[in-house]
Amino acid sequence: MDNTINMPVSHRYFFFRIIILSFPPAIIAMVAVADARVGAIAGFLLAVFVAAISPVYAFPVLLIGAALNNIEFIFGLQFGWILIAGCALGAVIYTLLDRNNLRIDASVMLLILTFTILEVSIGIIGGDGRLDRLAALLAVLVFIGILASSNPHVAMERYFNNDLMRALIYLVGCVGIILVFVTLSMLSSQEFRLSRAGELGLSIGDTESSPRSLSNILGIVVVTCMSGVISVPGKALDKLAWGAMGIAALVGMFYTGSRMPAIAASFGIALAVVVQLFFFGRKLRASTIIWTVTGITVVVLLAMLMAAHGPGLLPFIDSGVSNFRLFRIPSIESNTRLDMWGNHFNNVSVAQLLMGSGIGSMGNPHSLIVGALGAFGIVGIGVLGYFIFTLALQSMKVRSTVAITTLAYTLLALSSSSDIDKSYFWVMSTVVILSIRLSRAQDVIS
Repeated sequence: MDNTINMPVSHRYFFFRIIILSFPPAIIAMVAVADARVGAIAGFLLAVFVAAISPVYAFPVLLIGAALNNIEFIFGLQFGWILIAGCALGAVIYTLLDRNNLRIDASVMLLILTFTILEVSIGIIGGDGRLDRLAALLAVLVFIGILASSNPHVAMERYFNNDLMRALIYLVGCVGIILVFVTLSMLSSQEFRLSRAGELGLSIGDTESSPRSLSNILGIVVVTCMSGVISVPGKALDKLAWGAMGIAALVGMFYTGSRMPAIAASFGIALAVVVQLFFFGRKLRASTIIWTVTGITVVVLLAMLMAAHGPGLLPFIDSGVSNFRLFRIPSIESNTRLDMWGNHFNNVSVAQLLMGSGIGSMGNPHSLIVGALGAFGIVGIGVLGYFIFTLALQSMKVRSTVAITTLAYTLLALSSSSDIDKSYFWVMSTVVILSIRLSRAQDVIS
């Protein structure tokens, strides 16, 4: 038997391989900063190439696409969806090159079949189905379905042996560093603008004020890295690096001004502590407790420092910007989301409540769950709930704190934004899926 899989990868080769896998998303981001159209074309081609080698190698590209989704429309498509299409096509090519049947995770296949049947039925009966948006949704579902069933740990073991979770956290952290670089570059070149005078909150193009797409992905970087500091075994250098990556992504969130992802990230970090205590209790190592306290202290001190000194601490911010949008308390009384939801569901029939009114029927529902209910009804909510339940159950079975906290973060962050056919939930769920698969494989190896 070949036992080389149990040999640790040397630090030099480990980080070299992290750089190799981070190279495609970095190239895409840097080209997109200069020219979004060229970046989209290059990103599509790179996504196809990388995903054809293995879908797990393409997930950082997927995260970049979701984060920068709205920087520009190219050929009638948003930037991010072009990258997602490349990842989906590459994943299909991967299954064909591997001479396997096209395998898709069962829970994802249920989503694909249910959403397709419901939307096509609405189009046939009512004549107002959005098959274009359904096709985009199916593209990302195909990718995550193949990713989940492609034994991603096998591809990761080729590069990292049994350092699977360690490698995952570094890859997610590198995505955060890339996105902070993009934010600063585009802010300095005026591609990103302030959405309101005197308040730090960015605007991307004409479609996204306080960009949730960017903030959602930065937030999952924060939660992944800080959960890694708290729960994943690693050397002091690893913990410091993960903490630094998480803090860099958190600083990026101060630029965006999106409040719910910041609230969800805070909840995710707190949940990581609770989950570790639940899993291990008195068996927690002293080093784990020290790293946990240190990580939380740094995050709190950073927030206090920002609140005390204002946006002037950050680069590329004019002296006239005196407040963080992140710290502005939202007003529930004037929340138009509640009125919009009430108006829609007060006017639907029993059949529409059961089967949905179709994708886009609510415009922008500003909620994953409400959007799923409006588009696919109680049936769609049931299928989505089953998918979420399976992720939660598998996370608990493998005792993956990273999987549990990233799933909780994703659901809370998207509770007041997004829609069922937007990419954010599905893209962010790849981090949960990989955390589960890699944790399980690492336990077997150990």
